[in-house]
Order: sequence, then C-alpha cells, then structure tokens
Amino acid sequence: MDAADNAQIEIDREQARQIANLKQAEVVATDECIECGNEIPEERRKAVNANLCIGCAEMQEIKRKQFRR
Repeated sequence: MDAADNAQIEIDREQARQIANLKQAEVVATDECIECGNEIPEERRKAVNANLCIGCAEMQEIKRKQFRR
C-alpha cells in the first residue's frame, strides 16, 4: 500500500463516521430546510432523515469542526 491508498482508507472511514452520525441523530425529516426554507429532495430526506438542505448541513459541519479545535 502506498500513501494514496492510506489516504483513501482514511477518507472512507471519515465518510462512514459522518454518515453514521447523521443517521443516529433524532431528526424528524421535513420537506423544507429548517434553516433557510429551501426544499429538501425526497431522496435526501429518506437517506439521512434530513431537516437541513445540503448547503446548510455543510455549513453546520464546518461550524462543528471549528469548535472541535
């Protein structure tokens, strides 16, 4: 294994952890984002029981990462 393989393994682990965290949250799926009001696609609501659109979810994750430091 080279450095690229190790990096990909780490990326896969982090993505799996993030998906697991999203699925564990006690979230009620909504048709609209609770932050900005944009419509949430049905596929996303079913996949991760979402109440945030992708943009707001990404911003929330960025904020969480900033506060972990």
